Amino acid sequence: MSRARQFYRAISSVDAGLILLFLIGLDTAVGSIAFPSGFSHTVVFRLLLLLLLFNLVLCTFSRLSRFRSLALHGTADTKCVIRHTGILVLHLGVVLTLIGAIVNNFYGYSSQISILKGQTVDLSEKMKLDNPVFMTLDAFEIAVNEDGSPSQFYSHVTLHEAKGQEMKRVISVNHPLVFGGMKVYQEGFEYLVRVEAITGSVHQPARLLHQGDYLRFPGTERVVKIFRYFSDFDPEGGMRQTSMKTGNPRIVYSVYENDRLIGVGAAKLGSKIMVDDDVFVVFHGVEPMTILRVKSDPGLRVTLVGGMLLVSGVIAAISAESAIRRRIFQQRSRPEEGF
Repeated sequence: MSRARQFYRAISSVDAGLILLFLIGLDTAVGSIAFPSGFSHTVVFRLLLLLLLFNLVLCTFSRLSRFRSLALHGTADTKCVIRHTGILVLHLGVVLTLIGAIVNNFYGYSSQISILKGQTVDLSEKMKLDNPVFMTLDAFEIAVNEDGSPSQFYSHVTLHEAKGQEMKRVISVNHPLVFGGMKVYQEGFEYLVRVEAITGSVHQPARLLHQGDYLRFPGTERVVKIFRYFSDFDPEGGMRQTSMKTGNPRIVYSVYENDRLIGVGAAKLGSKIMVDDDVFVVFHGVEPMTILRVKSDPGLRVTLVGGMLLVSGVIAAISAESAIRRRIFQQRSRPEEGF
């Protein structure tokens, strides 16, 4: 056997595919810990995917050659042909699924954006679009159940195209905005707290802080940490409250001095709290910020077709294999005729 043929058999073998799958799994395990946000776009991971695709394509061609030989010589019955056809379709489905995944890995995009009411973002900065498309958040609302738990989140947006056209859309959970080859999903939300620091007669400009941010004051070592905003605060519920109803809004905060906790409080909206001598913080209110996920999956349709072929091939192969096994069992259990 020539070395070229030996090399072809080696790279197209099932063993080579299993080794590549092991390496991809190992790279995924290590990469998800070391580079959780970008390991799938590294050169090593992409190279392993391409090698696996090459291996599967060669395996599929080998399977096709055996199928053609079987069909031309007519040495198998209908059930065997169905089984081999199912295995061939299964191989093809795996190849197409992997092709779709590779296309998404190389050309797909996923980015998170956060927008306050009235803000505008340029989606062409997040994705490759032929023309600039701007998106403005008109409103954000939360629908709640009777028990106060959230039932749905709605982001009312307006799309502005370069030609001057405007389109109003509503994005909600499981109902993304589809536009220009991209999808915008409702991923979450956050409340930003508008606070103002006052030291003596000096009023710092009010600003928005994220939950978990610190507010510092000149002339004192004390700082205020914004813990969380509750739209319906229950003093007995602590920090594990789930009601989204608007009944008793409070901003839970804490005061530290040199990393030492001084006190914790739950302030009403608009209240003025003394932090130190002649040092105050004013909680003016909160503003909801929607969190969206912008995605582009150019290989999704190929992956979908591959998945359908994979499932169809598995069903056909298993059904035919079961029928063959039943026939063999019946033949072996049939009593022999006497002379």
